[in-house]
Amino acid sequence: MTINGVEFDIDVTDADFIERYELKYKEVEEQINELDNKKDTISAVEGIRQECKIIKDFLDYVLGEGASEKIFKGKDSLNLCINAFEDIIDNVDKQHREIQERLNKYSPERLKR
Repeated sequence: MTINGVEFDIDVTDADFIERYELKYKEVEEQINELDNKKDTISAVEGIRQECKIIKDFLDYVLGEGASEKIFKGKDSLNLCINAFEDIIDNVDKQHREIQERLNKYSPERLKR
C-alpha cells in the first residue's frame, strides 16, 4: 500500500504483522484517550504534537523503524497523520474482508452445494 507517496508491504495474513498492528492499535486508543483527558491543560499546539507522535510511533512500530520519517519528512501535521493512520486501518480492514470472502468459498455449507 502507498501512504503519502511511500510504498509499504502490509499483509494481514502475516502473523507477525498482525501481532504488531493489534498491540500498537490498542496502545494508540489508550494514549488518545489519555490525551483527550488532558485537553484542557495543554495547548492546541502541544496536543497536535502529541497526537502526531502517537501516530508516528504506531507507524514506526507496525511498518518498521523510520517509516514515519519517510512518510512525513519531519512534519507534525495532524491532518497528514490522521490520513496515514486511516489509510493503514482501511487497508487492513479491506484485506481482512478479502481474505474472509476467499475463505467463505470453502465453508462447509457452500461445499455441500
